Amino acid sequence: MPFNSYPYFIFLAVAVLGYRLLESRAPAGRRVFLLLASYAFYAWWRADFLALLIGSTVINYMLGREIELRRTRHADRRLFLIGGLIFNLGLIAIFKYQALFVTTANTAFNIGLPVAEFFLPLAISFFTFEQISYLVDADSGKTRNYSLLDYSLFVAYFPHLIAGPIVRHNDLIPQFHAMRSAPGRDLAAGITLFTIGLAKKTLIADNLAPFADAIFNAAGRGAPLGLTDSWLGTLFFTFQIYFDFSAYSDMALGSAVMLGIRLPVNFLSPYKAASIIEFWRRWHISLSAFLRDYLYIPLGGNRGGAARRYLNLFITMLLGGLWHGANWTFMLWGGLHGLYLAINHAFRHVTKGMTVPPALRLPLHALSVLLTFAAISFAWIVFRAETLTSAGNVAAGLIGLGDSGVVSFSPLAAVALILLFGIVWFMPNSMEIMWRHGNPALPSPYENEPVKPARRLVWAPTRLQAFAYGILCIVAVLALSNLKPFIYFQF
Repeated sequence: MPFNSYPYFIFLAVAVLGYRLLESRAPAGRRVFLLLASYAFYAWWRADFLALLIGSTVINYMLGREIELRRTRHADRRLFLIGGLIFNLGLIAIFKYQALFVTTANTAFNIGLPVAEFFLPLAISFFTFEQISYLVDADSGKTRNYSLLDYSLFVAYFPHLIAGPIVRHNDLIPQFHAMRSAPGRDLAAGITLFTIGLAKKTLIADNLAPFADAIFNAAGRGAPLGLTDSWLGTLFFTFQIYFDFSAYSDMALGSAVMLGIRLPVNFLSPYKAASIIEFWRRWHISLSAFLRDYLYIPLGGNRGGAARRYLNLFITMLLGGLWHGANWTFMLWGGLHGLYLAINHAFRHVTKGMTVPPALRLPLHALSVLLTFAAISFAWIVFRAETLTSAGNVAAGLIGLGDSGVVSFSPLAAVALILLFGIVWFMPNSMEIMWRHGNPALPSPYENEPVKPARRLVWAPTRLQAFAYGILCIVAVLALSNLKPFIYFQF
């Protein structure tokens, strides 16, 4: 049930109404209702995989409880942790990666192994990662003997189930027991944030998709692309995925706020970043934090010298890239970002202690933002392309090695790109717009700095703004005829 669909609008209204009615009358009942609603949300897509979600939840809960009961017995505790990791990673490997690995082995060694065809369960990467974090935290003594109801709701809670954010148990479970004092303000803030996300999706991201698809489909057919085609296709996809994932993040957080529950900020104007390090503190913040805490640091982090640090960064990003999908192009995308991060850290080390004259700070910052954006855009080519050959065709076109005129764009394409640059670089983001009134989302616990309120376009629960956002909502809903799934749904 995509967020950008009529069935979801009806489902969300029923879920919010039912939850609010039970909030004061039956505190335990509201959690049961929300869990059943979340299971219904997941089963709408494909009911048979609901058994997989529930089975995974129960097994991980039991493993976590066994780990908690053995906190003073290190060896026994670790056996259960290792078993849980094998179970969860094996689940992903079977459903998501076995076809890729078997096909690659067949190609490399000409051995002819059979390739089993599994339908990829929706959100398996997200709910599996969240449960891995729970098991690791249980081993570290950071869990709190949760009930099966609370744990199941943490895993299945519908606003974050499909495509994140990747939420920690201690961020979410305590909120299921809290009572909200201002449901009216929560409802107003949540609807507004949801409307902003819906507008980004239907009015911007979905209208950019055909232009990006035209270029990458041509590249996939082997057509050599010219300079203009490649640059426009790359930039259109760069903005498409930005607004698409930003839209999903807003709609997920907005859905949760209507229920009086706050999810962590997951998207914070990443194209304003002046370095790749800063980009990963702004893009998919919850995934960045998970990779840091549960992969990079266990690998050794920055202990062991600079070379080991860069290797750990590279391995972390390689695996982070592969997490996005069962295609070697995703791993290459992750490897590019691992290389970017290593170069970024090395540059910071070399320039540490250097001072920049005040007159040069703004120009150098602007140049840093531009270079970071260019590096990110180049990496998106590999992310979007279905094969390495297709990615190579687009990349070759960027430097003029292909033919021109494969795909024709009107002059309005250039105007659209200028507007997109203006929105991304000079407009406040949705978190900044919503922050001053109602705090519709928690400051991310994974960021060094909290969200700062916008200086302009700040949201306030007034009649004028209600009218303006109402009109925006109507326009966004009318654009639903061009329905496209969220890009991160495939992961």
